[in-house]
Amino acid sequence: MIDANKILLIKDRMRIEDVVGAFFDLKKSGIEYTCLCPFHDDRHFGSFKISPRKNIAKCFSCGWHGDPVKFLMDYLNIDYPDAIRWLGKKYSIDVDMEDKHFTPPPPRPLPPPLPMLTLPLQWVQRRHRGIECNTLVKWICTGIRWDAAQRAHIDEVLDEYYIGHNQRTGMTIFWQIDEEQRVRTGKMMLYRPDGHRDREARYGFDWIHSALFRDKRHPEYDAEKVEARPTLFGMHLLSKYPKADVHIVESEKTALLMAIAYGNRANEFWMACGGLEMLSAERLKPIIDQGRRIILYPDCDGVAKWKAKAENLRYTRVAVNTDPVLKWWLPEDGEKADIADVVVRMINSHPIPKTVTNYISKDP
Repeated sequence: MIDANKILLIKDRMRIEDVVGAFFDLKKSGIEYTCLCPFHDDRHFGSFKISPRKNIAKCFSCGWHGDPVKFLMDYLNIDYPDAIRWLGKKYSIDVDMEDKHFTPPPPRPLPPPLPMLTLPLQWVQRRHRGIECNTLVKWICTGIRWDAAQRAHIDEVLDEYYIGHNQRTGMTIFWQIDEEQRVRTGKMMLYRPDGHRDREARYGFDWIHSALFRDKRHPEYDAEKVEARPTLFGMHLLSKYPKADVHIVESEKTALLMAIAYGNRANEFWMACGGLEMLSAERLKPIIDQGRRIILYPDCDGVAKWKAKAENLRYTRVAVNTDPVLKWWLPEDGEKADIADVVVRMINSHPIPKTVTNYISKDP
């Protein structure tokens, strides 16, 4: 019989991320973690969520859920006392006499991960056709008061970032091409004539890989055969600009606007992670491996979170710049304004500095 006080002590110390992480490599996803689900034939990251705040894990595909004790019981196929003994060893708590002779059973092997989805470069080139009809491109060309030098950069930036156009839906395609020039996927979004997302449209957002997985006419692009692994928008430019600093914003549209506004990509170029929660050490790894200087530009609602993420990277050449949303912001921009809104207002009202380094410290 295990003493009830020992059980309470163990339950007070046990953390779901420690327990699941003892068997699997966890991926950070906002305030949660994710990994392949061990309770069904899972080949895709994303369905098995680990919540440190609630101290539970749940698979949104097969429905399994539970705390650290239940995870051990089900995954290792052991009973409740042995699960407590496993946790006792994990947290250096002597449980009972049997604990000294307890040997946890080996974990069950998982199937290997699926190969990464890669798409033909010809698709990128083909989807670039008709770009002059794209609503976002029209707004970039006619809705902003660029000076002559900035306007001269527009076509070059659109070409360099491979901005595409879906002729059937009118959506803008932001291709995600990695540091090895592999086309991983593309994000498709519909924009209004004023340059803002059309969030009310029925089909205003999609992924190239999701569309392929739904389309059974392409059997080689099957969700059971390949896995989409998005990367940062603009990652392919690492090889083109080997000495440039990397400036990272949330949205792809913002990255384009900053690239046009500052036009000095040999020294500093822009990437987008695609959203507040999409910034991660895994996605930054190719940049960090090259020892690049990284500057992060969060939108207003992400300042605290991105500062924490930058600190957790334990990388000395990363900095967070909040000037666009804290120093440059004006009440007329609106409480929900992002960096793009602020920068466009500045461009349309008065000239902005020719280089972004006028605003950024070179400390890191």
